[in-house]
Amino acid sequence: MLLRVSIFWLYLFLASASHGVLDAFTNGGLGVAFFSPFDATRYFFPCHPIEVSPIGAAFFSERGLSVLQSEFVWVWLPSIVFAILAFAIRRLFERSTGLSDRSSNR
Repeated sequence: MLLRVSIFWLYLFLASASHGVLDAFTNGGLGVAFFSPFDATRYFFPCHPIEVSPIGAAFFSERGLSVLQSEFVWVWLPSIVFAILAFAIRRLFERSTGLSDRSSNR
């Protein structure tokens, strides 16, 4: 049970931390204050492959579709590949060791 709670909190931490990192890869905005409130400097990474999303009704336009395509290529596709690999590695580990969460007593 403690392991499941720890994994859940790790997941939430990584999701929160990755948001700022992904924002630094966008081509708009003021940059990301990674060290706020200690330092007000805002940062971007050297390459900006992710298009910044339009706000409001402009999201439902041709530019909004372009942003969704950009996010799919640079965010969702790598996330899906990572999830599939993690699932496959977990399955291989369970088969090779004979250990499984489903076989433990709860």
